[in-house]
Amino acid sequence: MHTHLRRGLPVLTALGLTVGATALAAPAAHAGPDCGRAPLQYSVDGGAHWTAGATMLAESGSVQVRLAGEPTAGCDYHVSLGSYATQGGTWATSGQQTFLGWATTTLSREHYRDTLDVTGHLPRCYGELALYAVGEKYDGSDSDHPLPHYPDEPFSGLMIASWNGGTACAPTPTASPTAPAPTPTPTSTPTSTPTSAATPTTAPVTSAPSPTPVPGAPTASPRATPRTPAATTPATAAPTLAATGSDDGLLTAAGVAAAALIAAGGAALRLGRRR
Repeated sequence: MHTHLRRGLPVLTALGLTVGATALAAPAAHAGPDCGRAPLQYSVDGGAHWTAGATMLAESGSVQVRLAGEPTAGCDYHVSLGSYATQGGTWATSGQQTFLGWATTTLSREHYRDTLDVTGHLPRCYGELALYAVGEKYDGSDSDHPLPHYPDEPFSGLMIASWNGGTACAPTPTASPTAPAPTPTPTSTPTSTPTSAATPTTAPVTSAPSPTPVPGAPTASPRATPRTPAATTPATAAPTLAATGSDDGLLTAAGVAAAALIAAGGAALRLGRRR
């Protein structure tokens, strides 16, 4: 029995060494590549100029990103661009920030270039743009995704570049009652009603109604004093003899002659009676 054990010991030893070596080599065979920090560049002018500087020289809602050099095969690099409204034009004076928008992409050896676009979410006044190497949205939704707030930033040292700037917003006017709009003044000639229908502003006031005018007679002025009947001149002083053509002088003479004849006749009659 001891002889069989001595003969099998070398075989067991060799088998143990083989299994141990296989177990040690297995983790190394399945380990992923060491990707490290992405060799990233970005452009804010449509790809005309590329840089890796930590400060964006201009506000741009469209930022192109690319992997520089030869990226490691099998590595994925997450890149994000966040837009925020701030209370100041620098990182130190940014104060309370407000999340406006976000875009993200994943770069690799096969997909080494892309564009991050937040043009519809740019700040109107003071603001910040943050380009960082992680695929998380820091919008203040929970404690794991806080908003940037000086001096703490939530990007865990993965900031690629940032921009701070803008101008102050116009002050909000205080609420005040709105004055009513003035009523438009009508023009001298109304368009809706004819001019003849307008009511006169003044009218003469008389104590008695005006007499009806007689055709052919002169019309007196409203302000004139009416004439008295004594001052009125008769239209005809004496009737005229239209048939004989006599006038007032002839009638008077005829009357005198007739009276003389009557007087003479009477005298003659009295004289005759006395005789």
